[in-house]
Amino acid sequence: MKKKVVGVYLAAGSSRRMGTAKQSLEMAEGVRLGGVALLKALHSELHSVVVVVRVGDSLDWLPEEAHMHILLGRCRIEICADAESGMAHSLRTGIQAAEEMSADGILVLLADQPFVDGEMLIRLTNMFNKEAGYDYIASGDKGMPKPPVILGRGMWPAAAALEGDAGARSLFHLPAYRGQVVEEENQLKFMDIDTLDRYEQAKILFSHQYM
Repeated sequence: MKKKVVGVYLAAGSSRRMGTAKQSLEMAEGVRLGGVALLKALHSELHSVVVVVRVGDSLDWLPEEAHMHILLGRCRIEICADAESGMAHSLRTGIQAAEEMSADGILVLLADQPFVDGEMLIRLTNMFNKEAGYDYIASGDKGMPKPPVILGRGMWPAAAALEGDAGARSLFHLPAYRGQVVEEENQLKFMDIDTLDRYEQAKILFSHQYM
């Protein structure tokens, strides 16, 4: 039976290294960084997508199409009150929302990974549906698990107990959990925008890929 997988889109980072709210940075005219991977998630087979943001986010970066999904109930915005304490707190907010939706798993995506694509998300959800008993399915960068990653319900209590900037990756080596790392050949898909240099580089790559 197909499992109910909810996307948890982490968009509450402080962008300290960037000196500006990076979700609002333009990748191309009218295309904001924060909206690129969100549309990939909304176009996927995910049941719905929870967008976790920080207090005071103007949401000016949300694509027009996302507003339609919000009205339809397929996308919901959750504010993480303690987002400045680190990514683990945003993840906890997403897990709480997924609990309310009675999801079987969450697919965690980062708002600053603009080159994640639909194929990647389909591979992860297919593997999670197919393999009974897996606690997680992670994307693999030369064997290293990286987001996007699916966490099954059995991992949620441990993931929700993480603090600071600790990611769920710290749980994957524990013997309590069984999972699979799905190798991704194209390392560009893991590129995250965390410096201005990286942003300039990503804009050029994005223009070649999408324009």
